[in-house]
Amino acid sequence: MFGSSKNSSYLCNMLNTQVVIIGAGPAGSVCGYLLKKAGVDCVIVDHASFPREKICGGGLTPKAYEQLDELISGLKYDYQGVSHARFMMDGKTICEIDIDKELRMVRRKDFDYMLLQAYLGIGGSLMKGGFSGFEQQGDGKILVRLKSGNEMLCDYLVGADGANSLVRRSLKGEYKGNTLWLEQYTEKGSNEFIFEYLKTYEKGYFFRFPSVGRDVVGVGGFNHTIPDFKTVLAQKGIPETQLRGAYIPVETIASPNDKVILIGDAGGFANKLSYEGLYYAIATAQNAYKAIVEGRPFLETNKYIFKRKRRETYITRLFFSPFGLFLVRTGAHSPWLIKKVFQRYM
Repeated sequence: MFGSSKNSSYLCNMLNTQVVIIGAGPAGSVCGYLLKKAGVDCVIVDHASFPREKICGGGLTPKAYEQLDELISGLKYDYQGVSHARFMMDGKTICEIDIDKELRMVRRKDFDYMLLQAYLGIGGSLMKGGFSGFEQQGDGKILVRLKSGNEMLCDYLVGADGANSLVRRSLKGEYKGNTLWLEQYTEKGSNEFIFEYLKTYEKGYFFRFPSVGRDVVGVGGFNHTIPDFKTVLAQKGIPETQLRGAYIPVETIASPNDKVILIGDAGGFANKLSYEGLYYAIATAQNAYKAIVEGRPFLETNKYIFKRKRRETYITRLFFSPFGLFLVRTGAHSPWLIKKVFQRYM
């Protein structure tokens, strides 16, 4: 056990902290900010140098930016406001709606860096390094190992290291709940959000998000491939630039260890249908903070989000079923219904 093979000098030199957070993206930075503000000693570890690029549409729904504004007051960030949406099917517009509360489209490189700076600005600690593994000691402490060979001792380990989370792998082994998200940047077009069901329905959907200085176009779904995406771009007359792809984890993982918490994409909390991730990164970060400062299990503080994930599973299965397609085609004749569903989702 811990201490049996380590001398006292080593133990004194080992970094001791209350919480180690692996990953400095939105989930990790928000969690670290809340902990540090509450007086909890924590360290964020990330292998990347910030600011860094991030594959993501960068959409903040009202529920996301309103919650963020409550948690971190006075945040300033660039975004493209979007107040109009167009819904299409088989290449034809089925309805257009004005959005009551705008979507905010951000560049993740800048947005993530801004959140990290908020954490550092109140005295937060950031360490560059890669996570290697962890071991729970006999006294309940967590020994965290980094790829550099450095080790840290903490009370809680928070995995906020994204879709390919190494913390999750240490807990649960290989993960098979990913779906592929493909996108590219293109020149700015009209300032509206476009969502289109692809002709081959089971391939998923096409989207176009206006963003800061550019647009983001891409496809989402379960079965599409890079050749499919290239075909869609050609059909729409969109020049191919630099295709980018990332796996989006949609199988939610509940940690079996109350001292090891998975948040954001590391826990598979992205929306199972739309792949919205920023709201869930912020929400699960707050719930991890509550679990730590209140001494409650994350399963309890995050109960509502786990319940929401189960509901999304059923909705997604329905959406991608033949009956779901029938409902979508039927609803296409009722723009008011589409607007109601869209506004409720946001």
